[in-house]
Amino acid sequence: MKSIARWWERCIIEKGKESLLWAFIAFATSVLVSRAVVLDVEKGKAIFGYLYIKGYHIHHFYFGILFLILSNWLALIRYKRLYRRVFKRITSVIFGGGLGLVVDEFGLLLTMEFGLKGNYWAPQSYYAIGVTTFLFLGSLLFLKAD
Repeated sequence: MKSIARWWERCIIEKGKESLLWAFIAFATSVLVSRAVVLDVEKGKAIFGYLYIKGYHIHHFYFGILFLILSNWLALIRYKRLYRRVFKRITSVIFGGGLGLVVDEFGLLLTMEFGLKGNYWAPQSYYAIGVTTFLFLGSLLFLKAD
C-alpha cells in the first residue's frame, strides 16, 4: 500500500496530473455506464427506461452538456486555498463525466436528421470515444495540467 501511495505522490501529484486523471476516470466510467444502460434498455432488461418529457426522449448528452457547463462555471469561482485540491477534484470529475456523456452520443448526433432517429451505435461514436481517450492518455503522459 505504501508503494502505491509513493507512486501516486511521485507520478500523479508531483507532476500535476491529478485533475486530468480524475477527469479521465470519470469520462471512462460515464461512457461505460451509459453504454451498459442503453444496451440493457434496448434488451428490455433495465430497471428503468428512457426519460421522456411531454413525449420527447431526453438523451443523456443533454445531461453531459449541463455537466460541462457546471464544471466550467465552478472552475471560474474563487475558492479558499484550503479547499483548492478537493474543489479541483470535484470539477474534474464533473467535467470528465459530462464529456463522456456527450462523446458517447456523438454518432447519434451526427446521424440524426429531422423526424428520423439517429444511430446510437454508429462507428462515429467509437471514433470519438477513441480520439478522446487518446487525447486524455496523451495529456496524462506529456502535459502538466495542475
